[in-house]
Amino acid sequence: MSNPPAEATEESIYKKISNVRQEISNLREQKYALIEEVRKIRQKRAEKIEKLKATRLQIKTVFEEYNSRINELKELKQKKEQLFEVIKEMKKEFEEIRNVMKKTQGMNPDLLEKRIKSLEWKIQTSSLTLEEEKKLIQRIAEMEKKLNEAKKILKIKEKGSEERAEFLAKRIELATIRQKISTLISEITDKRKILKSLRDERDKLVKELDQLSSQLKEKSKQIDDLNAQIDSKRKELDELSKTVKEMKRGGNVYRPNQTEVTEMMEKKKKMAEEKLKNGERLTFEEIYALYGDNRGTNEDGDNIH
Repeated sequence: MSNPPAEATEESIYKKISNVRQEISNLREQKYALIEEVRKIRQKRAEKIEKLKATRLQIKTVFEEYNSRINELKELKQKKEQLFEVIKEMKKEFEEIRNVMKKTQGMNPDLLEKRIKSLEWKIQTSSLTLEEEKKLIQRIAEMEKKLNEAKKILKIKEKGSEERAEFLAKRIELATIRQKISTLISEITDKRKILKSLRDERDKLVKELDQLSSQLKEKSKQIDDLNAQIDSKRKELDELSKTVKEMKRGGNVYRPNQTEVTEMMEKKKKMAEEKLKNGERLTFEEIYALYGDNRGTNEDGDNIH
């Protein structure tokens, strides 16, 4: 039987091996937890990217509609100005007609024609002196001048009636255009508000994606750190295993008795049962303690974990 110091050293190495294995298991659990977090973050980022694409498409559509309304508004304003000028000119013409009509009130073309014919008949049928005939001819000439003016006025009046109907149509068209302009301005205001809301949403999504990318970078770094720690622990485990083999070759092999093995396995089993109740993930050693054969040693007589 080996001396007590050797047994104590052997026992501490086995315990250390078990501890290192447990540390590796814990590190792996942390790593798997981080991998799951990375998966969720990537899924969330993919959803945000799709939402960002949809938002950008909405911005493009609404912006095109907004520009279309702006161009339509410009055209209507230009047409309104043109109509306004036409109506302004027509008002001037109506004012001129009104002024002419005031100056020629009582000038009835039919009545003037009758008077002219009456005077002409008088000249033809009456015995007049040369002076009287001359006066009648001058009067006829004056009346014919007034008749021409009266006929012109009549034409102007007729034209004015036609233009008044056109003037009314232009006024109606102008009112319609003004209503369209008012509606367009309202639509443009709404589109501007929608664009602002969509752009705010886009900026928010971009910011969230930047944050998710930073989280992914940080989690990836943590996984790399855990991989490095796991590699370091594996090397440590390899060194401890070499030490055990060298001690075996030297004859200083400590083999825990059955009672110690049973106690160790019972402890691990209780810990595994407790973690199982709490819904925690079990390590390989804990699964083995729960469902293994509990023989305690392998064919070479080595202590299990």
